[in-house]
Amino acid sequence: MPSDNSTVLQSLQDDLESLKNAIDAEDHAQAEKIVNDHDQRLRAYVQANGVETEMPALQQLHKQQQALIARMRELRDEAAAHLRQERQSTRAVNAYQQAGALP
Repeated sequence: MPSDNSTVLQSLQDDLESLKNAIDAEDHAQAEKIVNDHDQRLRAYVQANGVETEMPALQQLHKQQQALIARMRELRDEAAAHLRQERQSTRAVNAYQQAGALP
């Protein structure tokens, strides 16, 4: 049975690597599918085995998840900065247009 657990844990780690690749490729549909599948597999694994089984492997999985979450936060912050810059540019263009329309 330990080999089955190891296979599942490796599959969970592979999910996170695939998720990282999908995020980097901006394939949001694929990323969503991976997250959903990963969540179901992880919940089933924990329900069947508990969290005490294969603790080092679960800790490594958690570390991998935290690194991925940190990357997603970086991407979110970059996107937010781009949106703020876009809004500022739009306001500047509107102000210039309004100033040009004045006598």
